[in-house]
Amino acid sequence: MNKPGFTGLLIIFFLILASRFIYAQAGTGKDRTPVKIETRIDQVAALADESPDQAIPLAAELLKQLNKNEDKPNRAKVLKTLGGSHYNLGNDRQALEYYEQALTLYRELEDKTGIGSMLNNIGLIREIQGDYSGALKRYIEASSLFTETRKDKYLALSLTNIGNVYYTLGRFDRALEYLTQALRINEKAEDSSGLSKSYNNIGNVYLSLKDYQIALDFYNKALAINKKRNNLYSLSTSYNNIGLVYQGLNKINEAIEYNRLALELSRKINDQSGVIHSLINSGNIYFDENNIDQALIYYQEALRISNSNKQGFTHATILQNLARLRTKQNLPDEAIALYKEALDFAEKSGSLILLEDIYNGLADAWQKKGDYKRAYDYMTLYKVIADSAYNTESNDRLNRLRVSFESEQTERDNQLLRQQNIYSQLALKRQQTIRNLLIIISIIVIVSAIFLFSLNQSKKRKNTLLAERNEQIIKQKEELNLLYKEQYKLNETKNKFFSIVAHDLKSPFQSILGFSELLCSEYEHLDEAQRRDAASNILKVSTDTFRLIENLLEWGRSQTGGVYAVFKIFNIRELVVNTLPVFEPQIQTKKIRLTYDLPPLLNAWADPDMIMAVVRNLLSNAIKFTPVGGEIHLSATMTHDAVKLSVKDSGGGIPPDVMAHLFTLDPKVQRAGTMGERGTGLGLTLCREFMELNHGIIKVESEAGKGSTFTIIMQPKHHAV
Repeated sequence: MNKPGFTGLLIIFFLILASRFIYAQAGTGKDRTPVKIETRIDQVAALADESPDQAIPLAAELLKQLNKNEDKPNRAKVLKTLGGSHYNLGNDRQALEYYEQALTLYRELEDKTGIGSMLNNIGLIREIQGDYSGALKRYIEASSLFTETRKDKYLALSLTNIGNVYYTLGRFDRALEYLTQALRINEKAEDSSGLSKSYNNIGNVYLSLKDYQIALDFYNKALAINKKRNNLYSLSTSYNNIGLVYQGLNKINEAIEYNRLALELSRKINDQSGVIHSLINSGNIYFDENNIDQALIYYQEALRISNSNKQGFTHATILQNLARLRTKQNLPDEAIALYKEALDFAEKSGSLILLEDIYNGLADAWQKKGDYKRAYDYMTLYKVIADSAYNTESNDRLNRLRVSFESEQTERDNQLLRQQNIYSQLALKRQQTIRNLLIIISIIVIVSAIFLFSLNQSKKRKNTLLAERNEQIIKQKEELNLLYKEQYKLNETKNKFFSIVAHDLKSPFQSILGFSELLCSEYEHLDEAQRRDAASNILKVSTDTFRLIENLLEWGRSQTGGVYAVFKIFNIRELVVNTLPVFEPQIQTKKIRLTYDLPPLLNAWADPDMIMAVVRNLLSNAIKFTPVGGEIHLSATMTHDAVKLSVKDSGGGIPPDVMAHLFTLDPKVQRAGTMGERGTGLGLTLCREFMELNHGIIKVESEAGKGSTFTIIMQPKHHAV
């Protein structure tokens, strides 16, 4: 633990002298004691941030001296100081107990500022514990109180806390809305501390959106303020955030340097949580750089600190990272032990992110150990978790909607409470008016008029409130209609898909069965040409059916999230040339002249297997719609930021009504080729989805009677750096 600074020692020394003075004066006069007690309370509160471990015993002693019933304001202040001291030391449970006691006293005192402050503090701890709904309720109630009392500084803090909860829930639009409101208040008040927090929090949102440059701009603004104010806690946070940006930008040296600065500051101010996160970030960077020894040092140091105050998710994350490292070091026994310890927390908390990583890691570790049975069992568990990604996403969405509903309900409840307070005040005024009427009869008419006017205003307010609620109901109905339309669209897509499967799988097999039955029953009565023709038809239908099944499988995997792009640098010419032999029979059958203009040194950055699948589909379509004796030309070009590959045919072009639905499962897309060839209707949809996975696009140009040109646009190889 860090030694207290010179200022801290002076405060402690002064408090000891003051304590002795008060004890010596006890009983000499009641009028002097409260002043001395209040002075000491303020001094201990000032010490809570700098040396919280020293503030706790002093505050506890003060609490014993205060009368429970007669000195509630000072007891509330001391309880607040105790809660803050424990919070700064990471003792969340004790901090929550003291904050709840202080909140009870402030409610009894009807101190709205004190109530709001405690609600904010309790909300912070609820947020740390993962109770986002409870945290949000308290933040919203606090913001209502601060709006009512016009405490803009505290209001900005509440809005910031609300924005942070929405950020954690993934509601980045709502997060930016509240964080921006807080920023405007801090700008108006020229509050440098509040501005620093606002810039950091808004930067966090853009970091999650992977908009690294905007995030870096906000972090640098916060950094400049924190350097000027010499706020070490906030400065450590800024360094950590900037390190994460550079890690995302793959600027490893800069990321390491900022993590080092954050780590040094966190250690200096004894911020254990900051130290742990800096160590984990540094370990991850070195692990990704394959510097295993250096990564191990950071992970072990993080584990050592975490063991003294185990915070579930963070502790399990450290264990999982260490286990992953031990597996890479070919130490499966140590890895398995670490994974199992992390698994205890993951199973209790139901964290699918941790469970997926741990099951996958256990499968690797048991495989290294040679126990393939257990490796298979854990890989099965991993696949179950991975395959449930869609359900998890749906549950997350429902949870977010639930929290959003509860927050809106809380806002309405607070609004109703404010209205009730207004009505209570009006009732009190009316009672006073009635009492005065009994004394002064001459003003009965005037008072009656005021009374009627007040009733009329009350009715107007009720009508206004009713209108607002009606608007909210209409808005909610519109949102439900939008969700219904989205669900209807998904069902339509599913029905179209099953229609394609039912028709296009049934028809080819009927053809195969027909030709096979003909060969079997009439073999002796057929001449050689007829037999060869029947066999050729079976081969053609089988080939088309295989491509249909292949497209169906690839499309199905893409819909369930089972397809991921594995980016590599590959040669465009080699990929196209390796694809062409598959289509030689069709090209020769239709006597198509195929040419290509592909630079030999042109490379692209994408998943070559997916791009090959896209090229196969485009070539298959070009051959299908090119007449006998027609032409197909392939060409490739490169600009500064893109590689383009085009497939041009001399077919009849694409009708406008088909063009509008070209990359969907609409039945209009399914057209017969120039020789009656049938398609699946999935090919172009699959091409579009594969190009999106590779951060590329697909375009088409077509003119009736002049053919069509399909162009896919990929990233050049220098994007791989």
